Amino acid sequence: MTPDRLQRSVKTLPLDWTPVERSLDILYKRLMAIQSEVDNYKKDKNLKSNEDVPEEVMKRINTNTKLPRKLNVLVMGGSVTMGVVCHINPVTSATGKYSRRNCAWPGRLSYFFSQLFLGYELIDFHTLALGGTNTESGITMWDYSLLPGDVPYPDIVINAYATNDMHYNSVQDAIAKNISLHTSVLQLSQEFIRQVLTPKAGCRHAPPLLIYLDDYLGNEQNEIMTTLLSPQVINLMSGYYGIASMSYGDAVRDIVYGDTKEWWFSSHWYEKGTYDRAVHPHMGMHISMIWVVAFNLMNLVTTYCSLPPAVDHSLKGESSIRHRRHHAGVEGISKGVWDYGYKSSKLNGLPSLRDSKQLEGGPRQKPRGIPPPLTESLSLEHVTQLWQDDSNANANLWKTSDECKSLGQINDNNMGHESLPKPCLYSWVANLERRLDNPQRITDKIKPYITSNEGWSAADDNNKLGWVPSSGIGSKFTLEFKKISQPIRAVTWMIMRSYGEKWEGSMLRVEVSSGDKILAKQDIEGTHNKKTSETYNIKMKLEGDGVSVGNDVKITFELVGGATFKISGMAICDH
Repeated sequence: MTPDRLQRSVKTLPLDWTPVERSLDILYKRLMAIQSEVDNYKKDKNLKSNEDVPEEVMKRINTNTKLPRKLNVLVMGGSVTMGVVCHINPVTSATGKYSRRNCAWPGRLSYFFSQLFLGYELIDFHTLALGGTNTESGITMWDYSLLPGDVPYPDIVINAYATNDMHYNSVQDAIAKNISLHTSVLQLSQEFIRQVLTPKAGCRHAPPLLIYLDDYLGNEQNEIMTTLLSPQVINLMSGYYGIASMSYGDAVRDIVYGDTKEWWFSSHWYEKGTYDRAVHPHMGMHISMIWVVAFNLMNLVTTYCSLPPAVDHSLKGESSIRHRRHHAGVEGISKGVWDYGYKSSKLNGLPSLRDSKQLEGGPRQKPRGIPPPLTESLSLEHVTQLWQDDSNANANLWKTSDECKSLGQINDNNMGHESLPKPCLYSWVANLERRLDNPQRITDKIKPYITSNEGWSAADDNNKLGWVPSSGIGSKFTLEFKKISQPIRAVTWMIMRSYGEKWEGSMLRVEVSSGDKILAKQDIEGTHNKKTSETYNIKMKLEGDGVSVGNDVKITFELVGGATFKISGMAICDH
């Protein structure tokens, strides 16, 4: 991975650099605190400045909870991000010491940055990855705050779903919806971006720095033009919404196309001797990805630091951010009349203008928030007004940090980092977190709310963990939630659909009720016409206003067709 290839991986930069400067401030505070601890230790032990601190001492300093927190990076993706078959390399195909989590590029990045910063642990990389999921699943996870308990609100979010967004299963989903793959990927990407960039609770949750990663260099499609849909959509959405994006594919595409039988940088398409579909790249890709992602993150830092120092009046009072730079995200108020910041004085050597009149016709201050959804009908004639109307309607979400501080809603320590509000009364996703990675733990999660159960239990067959029936048609269980503490207006089930004789005719009937009133009822298929097993999100909206606080809710599940079914996640929520 030569420097020129790493440069090719940089695709777009953020328009608003506020999340970058906030992230740098977090790193700076922790770096200074750790450095102080290290200096004090060396002074107490009479160590020279170039002598190393013992490993156990460095570990104690890094785990000191009294120090400023680490920067939290959340990586969302599918099985490639999980590190499936990552252990395979030119030396050996044995698993050896490499678990998926440690072998995959997010796990490697944690170690990489720790070594880069001389053992100072400044960044935590959290992986939210599940096989068979794409951006559609990512939307559900973010919308319902389905982050594992040990994952805090992130400062940076990396969307690494590109491979699964182009997966054969995603193609079939688009066909079923009677839309093109391009339209499907565009719609999902746009919804995800708008979800992440829109604050969930105004001042309390500043939008994280969102980075799109195009990791797709696969052969889910044989036509090269079709495989390039992913980078095209990512570039379009990144440019329109002003977010950062990077491409592993563009860094090494020529190498792969020059010899499609290689398997260091892409999947092994000729593993069985003839050309065949292969989804998961091996260890070489994950090692290369370290350099791509690290280079792009460092490029953000160096680019931000090269921006001119902020002197604009709109930044008054923003003293909590050190070394603040002027950028498009903090442009001053303008009524369309500009002097473009021209200042003449003996100090800078600039001459006085012949005419001191301000220049008219300049752009007015743009509306706060994100631009209106990009659709085929969005016009140049109406985009400004639509943006302004949305900004006015959601003004509570788009306050500056100074405005938030004046209201007493944030301070320097909790700005944008409080835990996300939990819109779900009850939720879980199998294998998404380490505490839900085996049948017993799934059982423990469900058991407190089961009031009756005839033939359902947790099972892990073919590494597909879930809640399944074992007594054939008529297998039935009921969940009950008493005197609920938050309203319920929708329920979402993550289910696995599969194929073959075992799954033929699979059908689950779900009924949601409160008191004597049935609020939702639906029959859900557990089979499909694809030769794969994949995850679907089934959302059921409750009638009227759903179930209000203080009432009870009962949900009954019954297998009414076929021999089996699999529930891999549940979310019982307020929307």
